[in-house]
Formats: sequence, C-alpha cells, structure tokens
Amino acid sequence: MRRVRLDIGAVAASPEEGGSFTFFLCREGMDRSLPVPLTPPQMHSILSNFRQLPGASISMQSLFAGVLQEYRIELLEVSIIKSYEEDAQENNGFVAELLFFDGDKEIKKIAGFVDGIILSKSFSCPIYISEDLLDRYAREIDLQSKDVLDKETLLSRLKDELQQAINNEEYEKASAISKRIESIKNNNK
Repeated sequence: MRRVRLDIGAVAASPEEGGSFTFFLCREGMDRSLPVPLTPPQMHSILSNFRQLPGASISMQSLFAGVLQEYRIELLEVSIIKSYEEDAQENNGFVAELLFFDGDKEIKKIAGFVDGIILSKSFSCPIYISEDLLDRYAREIDLQSKDVLDKETLLSRLKDELQQAINNEEYEKASAISKRIESIKNNNK
C-alpha cells in the first residue's frame, strides 16, 4: 500500500448561523485535497490549538502532548485511516492512527481525527493517507484556491519553524523567519 503525505490546508465555514465547517488536508503537490466535515466544537478545538482564537485555554491535546514530551515519547507520524465501525461516522468516518516511539519500541494507537491533527501539529510530525483513500475521497484543487492554500501552508510551516527556532534559542534564525513571515503577509494585502 503506497502512502501519500498530506499538509494541513485550510478551514472553511458555511455562512449560515450554526453552519457546517470543513477541514482540508492537501496532498504535498497541492493538487488534491481531502475535505473532512467538522462539528462546531471540533472546529473550536482546532482553532484554539492552532492559536487562532484569542484567550484560548490549555486543551487536553496540549496537555497530553506536553506529558508525552516530558517523558520523551515522540509522535513519529499520523496516518488518516477510514473506520468502518458504526460509532465512528463523525468526520466521514476518518480517524487517526498515531505512531509513537518511547525510545525502545514503536506503539500504534487509534485516536479521533481532530485529536490526530492537533497532535501532528504539536509534534511537527507528518500526516499520511493511503493512496487508495486519497483517490476515493479527495477533490481537485482549482488554481485560485491553490494560490491561497500555498500561502497559508507556507505561513503555517514558517510559524512552526519560527517556534522551533525560538525553542532552540536560535534567535538569528528566528529573526530571519519572522521577517519572511511579515514579507509574505504584507504581499497578501
């Protein structure tokens, strides 16, 4: 089974009150995206964990990630898989298979889709899906959407790199990354 790497793409909301939300994972070449419907609480959880909501409190996912890191347990990758169990029909039945490494052995665990996405961002680890599932459920990305997603994905990656540089006390590198982020943001206006 061949696997395809995905990047966090974008989030969309319907304009109606209490409307639906969709989260998009994009193939690295940005030509196809996997749309996954989210409930309002899931959307709130993603936005607060991605630091997009002001005054967001510490989430269970952040707490869990902190404990794992404290005990030197790494999240190596997240694989998006399809669950065919009757109680797993939320998010179109997609769930996350998490691959951990405790320094001695690899451990696989199944988690909810949203938890897997949040943890992948917390650990800066890759997200994968089987080529078969991507072919079955993904949609083509039009060129206008691709330009927006390319910029958003680049900004997301740069923000992750910036945080990593700050955590590693590489302040010159952090300054250069910060300038690049500002340049990209200013070009969008």
